[in-house]
Amino acid sequence: MKPILKRTLTSVAVVAALAAAPLANATNGYFKIGYGAKNRGMAGAGIAYGQDALASAVNPATLAGMGNRVDAGVELFSPSQRQGAADATLMGGALSEEDSGATVFAIPNFGISMDMGGGMTVVLAVVANGGMNTRYGDANGVPGSAGNIYFDAFSPAIPGFVPMVIGQVATQLGGDPTDPTDPLTIQATNIVNTNAANLGADAAKFNTLGINLSQLLITPTITYNINSHNAIGFSPVIAYQRFRAYGLGLFKAFSSDPDNLTNKGDDQSWGYGARVGYQGTFGMFSIGATYTSKLNMQAFDNYAGLFAEKGDFDIPSTYGVGIAIHPTSSLTLAVDASRIKYSEVASINNPGPTADEFFGAFANALATGGGTNLTNALGKNDGWGFGWDDVDIVKVGVNYAYNSKWTFRAGYDYTQAPYKDKEALFNVLAPAVVQKHATAGFTYSPSATSELTVAYMHAFRENLDYKYNGTGSFAGFSYSASQAMSQNSIEASYAWKF
Repeated sequence: MKPILKRTLTSVAVVAALAAAPLANATNGYFKIGYGAKNRGMAGAGIAYGQDALASAVNPATLAGMGNRVDAGVELFSPSQRQGAADATLMGGALSEEDSGATVFAIPNFGISMDMGGGMTVVLAVVANGGMNTRYGDANGVPGSAGNIYFDAFSPAIPGFVPMVIGQVATQLGGDPTDPTDPLTIQATNIVNTNAANLGADAAKFNTLGINLSQLLITPTITYNINSHNAIGFSPVIAYQRFRAYGLGLFKAFSSDPDNLTNKGDDQSWGYGARVGYQGTFGMFSIGATYTSKLNMQAFDNYAGLFAEKGDFDIPSTYGVGIAIHPTSSLTLAVDASRIKYSEVASINNPGPTADEFFGAFANALATGGGTNLTNALGKNDGWGFGWDDVDIVKVGVNYAYNSKWTFRAGYDYTQAPYKDKEALFNVLAPAVVQKHATAGFTYSPSATSELTVAYMHAFRENLDYKYNGTGSFAGFSYSASQAMSQNSIEASYAWKF
């Protein structure tokens, strides 16, 4: 066993390093729809039906009786993302649209399962949980100012907006905004123009704009057969995540900590939580239930001025139930229903700005040059976020063993969109609009000890367009945000049973 354990530990180290590579939106919000090629071939339906050593990432109880095996695979994930933003009123409706240059990602996974006897199975799995990745401005490898997609839309030099703010500042100083020769109006003009120049310089400093979030879960697992019908499983979850943001200089004036907002390189954090599961088998039916606690993560200190609660970015809890029906020894039908509690994480759940709040923040930036006095300044406990709500997910999958060598799979996953149309603005950075996913796959077993599994996924294209309209003193000002996305992925894995 020693050579096996040595190879296992080496593989875990390699996979852990690789899995921290950039990862794009993983379709259930920023979670993957499934873990391992077999599970993904059934669109992630597996709470009551585990098939390999990666099942602990779904429900640890389904590993009971799994036996001795090693599973390793890699997914090639390709999202097609197009985003846009524009000042629809003051820029003639021109929409600054651009495709993300982040288009292909390699996502590895690894798991080993060992039967310890006495109804106990121990497992170690390493999987990428999910992530977000966008990059605007160099989609073709050539830097361009389009990376400042927000600045293109909300430049403080917008005709009409700057004069309005000059008038407000002049009034506050006690001047006459209708008299351009009034010394206080001249002073107000100098203040606003200086702040506008600084804001523009911050925005134009970088040619590209985007973010990258990667999450890795390490799950040592113990599964125990209580009796022939019931099994339970427990997994302490060790989580690692890495994040960077760049090109967000425009938002320094909206941050409580502008020095820790953007272009701070990669920051990382570790955290922990736990997963528990149950599986019951009764004749042709299997039922399962699983719960994963919120994973408490270290804050991203380098981005304390971007995320709410000074850079806090925990991983939300999830729970679900599933049923698997085995009408014959060759056929399995599985259905899962689960929920992701994005509302538990302020940096994800806090709403983004309304039109009036956003225009007000710009006016404040032009008048004062900073955003620390904003109630919802980025980085504060109530700082603006992505506005993501809890999502419900339904998955349906089928597994058909054609013969001893060939098994075929198909599945469908439907996920609620995590945010409403009115949250489109900030989600230009983290689009998660896809909801419908279809999958297909197969396993080829050339021998009793080896398997090759392949799975394909397509997430159908979804579009979102929203127009923000100012009211009150901002009436007549508006802007728009748009998003569109589809996704494709193919995953291959190899299993060795010993």
